[in-house]
Amino acid sequence: MALRGDTLTDRTYQKLRQALMTGALLPEQVLTVRGVAEDFGVSLTPVREAVQRLVVEHGLEVVNGRTIRVPRLDIETYREILKIRMELECLAAKEAAPRISNEEIERLDAVVQSHLSAINAGDAHRTLLENTEFHLSIYRASGQPILVRIIEGLWLRVGPTLNLLFPQYCGSLTGHETHMVAMDALRRRDGDALGQAMRDDLTHGSRFLIRLLKP
Repeated sequence: MALRGDTLTDRTYQKLRQALMTGALLPEQVLTVRGVAEDFGVSLTPVREAVQRLVVEHGLEVVNGRTIRVPRLDIETYREILKIRMELECLAAKEAAPRISNEEIERLDAVVQSHLSAINAGDAHRTLLENTEFHLSIYRASGQPILVRIIEGLWLRVGPTLNLLFPQYCGSLTGHETHMVAMDALRRRDGDALGQAMRDDLTHGSRFLIRLLKP
């Protein structure tokens, strides 16, 4: 049975959205409708519709009426997003601590180890991918879908810019260490400690990134 057009659009949108959130796309990278359609194995229409949705969400931008490009954040926008993330992600973490299942905690253990492996291998893309999986999995465990959707919208805008952290930042184990602190807080169901671990993780990475974004 053929897939409906709206299903293809939704799937294409989710794939592009995931690519933006995990840093698979770079700041100022130019996309073409045809290229995305070929990569995803869909027709042009679902790509156009997915791109339109992401333009509205500021995940993509259209330049000169036709060029699709990944935005590059300026330092003022990044700082504003960071302040909002500090509050919302800590809130989601606190809500997640008493709700997250033991099975999900075990799965996150594997994500943390995969993240460490990517750092040690100097694999920037996999480092970002596993970092995104770790954070968003915790926030999704909060059981607060509106809050999570807002947080994902912020990651959508920040994800590509995180590529600027590499290769210099890729060897740092600070991110892994804060993830280990977060895992300990999860096991103890300590929402305050988990929220602080998320705040510490954001603080450390943002200090490095802000230096790179300064004109």
